[in-house]
Order: sequence, then C-alpha cells, then structure tokens
Amino acid sequence: MEHPFLKNTKILLFYTAIWILICGIHFAVLHYFYVVEALPAIVDSFLFNLLYWILGISIWYVVKYLKPSKLTPFNMAINHVTAITILLLIIISLGMALLNLFFSHNLIYCYFLNKSIAWRTISGIFYYSILALIYYIIIYYNDLQERASHESRLNEMVRTAELDLLKSQINPHFLFNSLNSISSLTITSPEKAQTMIIKLSDFLRYSITPSNSVFSTLKMELENINHYLDIEQVRFESKLIYENQIDDECLDKKLPAMILQPLYENAVKHGVYESTEPIKILTIVKMEGNSLSIKITNNIDTTARNRKGAGIGLKNIIDRLNLIYGSGQLLKTKKEDNVFIAEILFPQNQD
Repeated sequence: MEHPFLKNTKILLFYTAIWILICGIHFAVLHYFYVVEALPAIVDSFLFNLLYWILGISIWYVVKYLKPSKLTPFNMAINHVTAITILLLIIISLGMALLNLFFSHNLIYCYFLNKSIAWRTISGIFYYSILALIYYIIIYYNDLQERASHESRLNEMVRTAELDLLKSQINPHFLFNSLNSISSLTITSPEKAQTMIIKLSDFLRYSITPSNSVFSTLKMELENINHYLDIEQVRFESKLIYENQIDDECLDKKLPAMILQPLYENAVKHGVYESTEPIKILTIVKMEGNSLSIKITNNIDTTARNRKGAGIGLKNIIDRLNLIYGSGQLLKTKKEDNVFIAEILFPQNQD
C-alpha cells in the first residue's frame, strides 16, 4: 500500500499547509508568550516543525507494519512506545543540537531551549498519536473498500454463474421439445424433418454463441424467436400463425438474452399442440415510460386437453428477472376468455 500523502499531490500540499499553520502558531507562542527573540523563534519553529513534518511521513511506515491484525494489543503498544521513543529522541536531540550550535552566543535562548525538552516531548507524543490514529483510520477505510470490492466481485461471479445456469436450462428444454417433433416427422414427413433440422441448427447457432454480456437487443431476440416459430411451423403448418406489432424505436432496446424463449414455447405447447383450430401468437412491443413492454398473446382451444409441464420455463424467467433487475414481478400472466396473455417489462438504462 502506497503512502497516502506521498501518492497524492493535493493531500501532500494540504498536509504541508497544516504544518505551516502549526509553525506559525509555534512562532507566536515562542515570541509573544515566552518572549523569545524573533530570529531564534523563527528558526526554532521552522526547524522543529520541519522535523515533525518528516516524523509525520515516517509514522506511516511504522503504522503499516504494526497493523492490529498482525499483533496483540500489548505487543502493538510496546512497539509504538519503542518507535515513538526512538523517533522523538532523534528529532529532539538533532533539533536542540542544531539550535544550540546556531545560537551558541545567545545564552538566554540556549537556557530556554534546554528547559523546553519536556513540552517538546509532550508535543511530539501528541503529534505521533494524532498521525498514527489518522493512518490507522486510512488503513481501516482502505481495507473496508478492498473487502467491499472483493465481495462485490465475488457476488458478481456468483450472480453470473446463476444466470448462466438458468440460461443453460432453457436450451435443453427447447431442444428436447424440438427433437421430439423431429422424431415424429421422420416417420410422417422426412422432408419436413430435414427442413426442421436445418432451421434448428440456425436457432442453436444463436443460442450457443458465446457472449460477454447478459443482454441482447430486441431485434436479435425476435430474429431468433422467429427461427423457433419457423421450426414449429414446419410441423404445424397453417395451424400456427404468428404476428408481430413492434414500434421501431424498440428494436435496439436491451433485454436478457433468451429470456423470451420459454413464453413462446408455452404458447406453442399449451395453445397449438392440442388445438384443432388455428392458433395465433401475437407479439406487441412498445415503450412504457423507461421500460420495454412486451405482450405475448395466444388464443386457446377451450375444448382441448390441458397439457401440464414442470413449469421450468416461467420459473427461470422469474429467477433471471430477480437476479438482473431485483424483481420477479416484472412478469405477469393471465387468461381472459380464450386468450392467454403474458406481459413482461424490461427496465432500460440498467447497469
């Protein structure tokens, strides 16, 4: 960890300005309270505060070494007492030796200087304690920031892993349904089975393409959904009708990749499979405030047998919405007469 004062010019200038202020107070006390002549008072205040400035810089390395996590409180106290004794001994001895040398002819000042050891020692202990406390606060704050950053990275890794797992569950789910359809067509209509395999390969190429982003654009998702519906239409022909009503401004909006797939699978599974009448899947996309609104509807043959599934698709959608947007309430499903409606919102400008 770099020195917090030396690595930042502004902080170093602020630190220096504090010592200049203390230097001015030091001079005023010597000159006006102790009635020390101006020149000795100026040199005294400058020299000792320059040494304390250096002391303040050096304390960082003592504090950095004597971290609470490394030592017991008793050992840390002993080490700090030892450090402050050595540092003050050097500073006060050096300062007094130089001042006695400079002003050896001024007996009054030299007498005052030799009598001032006690309060200079107390001042040094005070400066050391304050600066050591500041440094410990800086270290504690930096540790908290580092821990928070590490925790954030860890949470992001977990979140990404969960999203990848949920997304990976969608592809086998669809693939299982498609292979069942192809299996049936190989007996009844081999040509359609071949066409369906080609379309399936186009669909899977998109779904397994590596991506560094959780999100995709609406345009790309709808192109892939159309591949899926084309695949199903090979089998159901005119029994499956699909239509899109999409505002042009929505095409470049963001949404989680492959999140719509289970909704269309459900529309086909519960609407088309058992119906004897044509089923129309209608997709309506528009902006609602700052959210992308997608409504998917399909009519239902009320006389058909209801096909029950494991509910993996809708559960995955809700789980992914919770992970990405923090809310599973963005998906709403309902039945009105003989129409099943799924509405989902995707807030935009999300990190």
